[in-house]
Amino acid sequence: MSGNRNFAQAAGHQIALGVLCDRVGEELLHLAALSAVVQQALSLFHFAEHNDAAAIRGLQGIDRITQSLDDLARLVRALAEQVPADQRLQIGPLLAGLRLHELQTRLGIDATPSPQVPCVLAPGEIHWL
Repeated sequence: MSGNRNFAQAAGHQIALGVLCDRVGEELLHLAALSAVVQQALSLFHFAEHNDAAAIRGLQGIDRITQSLDDLARLVRALAEQVPADQRLQIGPLLAGLRLHELQTRLGIDATPSPQVPCVLAPGEIHWL
């Protein structure tokens, strides 16, 4: 399993806590942006015309998720600026709890995280997981 390989690679490596906080903040910003895209996509389906209050509250929940992720990103990035530069953590145990290989890579042991490659689709194209 690729996640286990990444964990084994990182077992003896350390990461500065501030760097990790900054990377987690970046990831949260990325998730907030994805949530906003989902919200926009759902609005194109004209679900808002549905008058069921529970359904509308559910859709409004996406906006709350987006705002919460954005706020958490700001909090974690501000934390990154306040952490002493010499504060370091073992990265292996942290990565071991993550299931997504791409997330492990972005948060991992390298001095700089792997760039995020946005999924760009042609107009009208659908990419199913």
